[in-house]
Amino acid sequence: MTEELKSEGKCLYCGKMFPQKEIGKHLAEHLTIMEKESAGKTVSNHVHVEVEAGEMFLHLLVKGDAQMKVIDKFLRDIWLECCGHLSAFGHKNFKVAMSHKVEDVFQPRIKINHDYDFGTTTRVFLKAHKHYQLNLKEKIILLSRNEPLKIMCSMCKKELAVNICTVCWYEEEAFFCEACSEKHAEECEDFNDYAQMPVVNSPRMGVCGYTGGTIDLVRDEPYIR
Repeated sequence: MTEELKSEGKCLYCGKMFPQKEIGKHLAEHLTIMEKESAGKTVSNHVHVEVEAGEMFLHLLVKGDAQMKVIDKFLRDIWLECCGHLSAFGHKNFKVAMSHKVEDVFQPRIKINHDYDFGTTTRVFLKAHKHYQLNLKEKIILLSRNEPLKIMCSMCKKELAVNICTVCWYEEEAFFCEACSEKHAEECEDFNDYAQMPVVNSPRMGVCGYTGGTIDLVRDEPYIR
């Protein structure tokens, strides 16, 4: 997977697509207008979730009085949950508990981490954007998520990959389309036995028993439909 991947997300409000670096600013424009029109009295937090040196991202709008466990569950449902592992939030200077209120944790420019599974850990980072006064009914809303990345088959270089070989993960050829998956199975005994896993839109792709999320399924399917 040496080619540069294009990361972009669709805005929940207008449906337009924006590059990863621009979608946050665009969403802020909508939220600012909504704040002026709603005359809300409840704090809502715009939270950006990202992967270190990665193209996958989430933008969330979370009620300020919701507990951090609401975000934890959402991350599990959309990106992480495979075998019921433990998880935790962290910051180098203060403790972040699941019972803490979102508005108390996400002060402007605060960045925390979230770890799922303390054996084969998947770590993501959550960054606080602006607070808004909105009449938000839902505790958490998905504002945008990266569209499925166009990961090409490592063997034929022509088709989109649908499977990963976790045994060959650190080698050049680890992503395979349907046809090349059959070819790889002839060369790698472990592929059909236990090492074959689906390509999914998650930083936990290829780790432990992860095969995809339970929400926003359109953006979490194998990339050949």
